[in-house]
Amino acid sequence: MLHLLEFTHHHPYLIAAAAAIILLIIGDELLRRLRKYQEVAPAQGVLLINKGATVLDIRSAKEFGDGHVIGARNIPAAELGSRVAELDKFKEQPLIIYCDSGQTSHGAAGVLIKHGFRNVHTLKGGIRAWRSERFPLERD
Repeated sequence: MLHLLEFTHHHPYLIAAAAAIILLIIGDELLRRLRKYQEVAPAQGVLLINKGATVLDIRSAKEFGDGHVIGARNIPAAELGSRVAELDKFKEQPLIIYCDSGQTSHGAAGVLIKHGFRNVHTLKGGIRAWRSERFPLERD
């Protein structure tokens, strides 16, 4: 115990950095458990799609045209708030949202949840993860 106290006394920045990392990990896990949508890996996404899930691509129209999940609808993230009514008939169905890398889709999931969508999923890793798994794409 004495060595631990001595170590913390001599290395306060190292201890502070370790404590910050631990707090960030705990905070991230808490946020993950509290959000009202789930992240799904590409393989889980395929299972949901096969069970009738709707897929929403929130990338730009050009990116969508370059390749998207088969059967996906396209509403760019910047337009989602004003076009959410187009998705009203899917409020009770599973809905998978994806972007390029999986980051932007979290914000889009929040928008949809605020508009009453109950079964929202984001594609972990976005279309990049989908491509890396070599799942099929459709091009316009």
